[in-house]
This record gives sequence, C-alpha cells and structure tokens, in this order.
Amino acid sequence: MRILSLKVTGTGTAALSGTCANNFTLVDNGTGDYTISPTIPFARVPEAVATAVTDNIYMKIGTVTASAIQILSENLSGAATDAVFHVIVLGSDSADQI
Repeated sequence: MRILSLKVTGTGTAALSGTCANNFTLVDNGTGDYTISPTIPFARVPEAVATAVTDNIYMKIGTVTASAIQILSENLSGAATDAVFHVIVLGSDSADQI
C-alpha cells in the first residue's frame, strides 16, 4: 500500500507542494478542474480524498484511474472555481491486494 499526501495550489499558477509532491505531476485543465498523476502508476485504481483550504469551496473527485485522478472544485453556488486543497491518495502496488 502507498498512502500519499500533497497540497495543490490551484489559484494563479497551479502547483504541488507537501510531503509527497515529488511523487505526482499536476495538470490544470481549466477553472476548478485538476488532474494529478502519480509518477509511478498504481497497480489498481486508488482511492482519493480532497479537502479545500479555501473558504466556501467544496471538492469532488472526478474520474480516477490507476494513473490519474481528476479533482474538481466548486463554490457554494456550484460554479467551477480555482482553489487550494489537500489530497490524500491510497493505492496498491499489487494487482491482487484486497
């Protein structure tokens, strides 16, 4: 199992920081839409949790594959908006691990 945490600063020029930032790449797909990709893909689809640091924002996990996780941020009105948030990813390096 791998448990990885990082911070995404999605305001201005999007960037990664935190304990495991070097284990991921970040793509800013547009307002409130980010994709993080592990530098070493998981053997199975991982689980992810995102929590907003920015006030009045909620986070959604979009499409998740063994090699990419889409994270979406919206304001309280439901409009896509850039945000700062933390992510925890739990994944397996073994295809048969339960």
